[in-house]
Amino acid sequence: MMNDRKKIAIITPGSVPVPAVEGGAVEQLIEYFINTNELTQKYCIDVYTVDNPKLDNINYKLTNLIKIPNKQSHLFYKVCYKVKNVYNRRSKNQLIYSYVDDEVVKKYKSNYYDIVIVENNMDIYKRLYPKFMNEKIIFHLHNDFNSKDPFKTIEKTNFVLNTADEVWVVSNFLKEKLLGLQPNKKKKIKVVYNGIVSSKFKNVTIDEKERLRTTYNIQNNDIVFTFVGRLDKDKGVDKLIDAINQLTATSNIKCLIVGGSLFGTIKEKHRIKMLEKKINKLKSKFIFTGHIDNEQLYKIYSISDCVVIPTQIEEAFGVVALESMIMGLPVIASDSGGLPEILTSKCALFVKRNKNYVKVLSDDILKMCSNKNLRKTLGSNAKKRALIFPMTEYEYYKEWNENL
Repeated sequence: MMNDRKKIAIITPGSVPVPAVEGGAVEQLIEYFINTNELTQKYCIDVYTVDNPKLDNINYKLTNLIKIPNKQSHLFYKVCYKVKNVYNRRSKNQLIYSYVDDEVVKKYKSNYYDIVIVENNMDIYKRLYPKFMNEKIIFHLHNDFNSKDPFKTIEKTNFVLNTADEVWVVSNFLKEKLLGLQPNKKKKIKVVYNGIVSSKFKNVTIDEKERLRTTYNIQNNDIVFTFVGRLDKDKGVDKLIDAINQLTATSNIKCLIVGGSLFGTIKEKHRIKMLEKKINKLKSKFIFTGHIDNEQLYKIYSISDCVVIPTQIEEAFGVVALESMIMGLPVIASDSGGLPEILTSKCALFVKRNKNYVKVLSDDILKMCSNKNLRKTLGSNAKKRALIFPMTEYEYYKEWNENL
């Protein structure tokens, strides 16, 4: 009977909807869990999510979507919350407020659930905490916390560590960093690796590969280095462009730059123009594709020879790394956060983030370009290693289920 099932609340990060009709890595992972629960029928789930018209025709038997109108984008609420957060910053209140978070706090069913999972939002966690009664409290941390940023502070992280029953993290790197704050919390911190659905990353036919390469003006002898991600400084796309700009004597390098930065805003357009200026005289080496839907990314990987992950911050996991691995591609990556843990030196070349970063990255691109055997070996190792991570919705569901 339905009443025999454990009742779970999932508090989504709050920026985009669940199911992941507008994308989002965390949102996609939540969707894996609720999709599989429809088959296992183990839990009754309430998902607190921002609303979206694309959710109107989505219905689950065992998951109830508690939809929050997305009024945060309305001018009135934009101004109100901007003023409120400026005041909070000045008064040293470290919480960030939003309309969506306010509505989640109001609608939360206190003393109703067996388990509550808060996904990656410390602000809403701290505000919801007084409403938690007998629930098992799980905070799921997906990114690094930065003590230099007053809105991603040690104080909020310590609050989570002191009050949650469990803290799930996406890598041992993140676990060790949390233990650096509170070594006595080892038992409550659990590593739950991210996963992908490997069947979505399929091989293409030779004919389709040739057609795709023609579409992007890639010649048969070109070696394609691909960047997938936001086009901001944190993700290091600037460094990649600078590195390739140093390779003026190597004519057969192409660089695919896939993604956007700030959801189609004026700021994003300005950022792309700035990056295009950096390309300078080597314009023919670079191809900006814009945003490509996750369902179509396998096509980009299929025409790539190497993926570059030049992130300049601590990357807690690195889904792009895992996608590259299952496609059998070698990687050049920053020695950042969890990336060495996910990839290892058998699958990738790593670049230290220091003053020589661009020079070393440029050298590694040239090394990968000129050594087909190196690419083949690293790519083969990567495909094998990928299989230790969840590769289906069910495998990812099991990761959660074993810890609930």
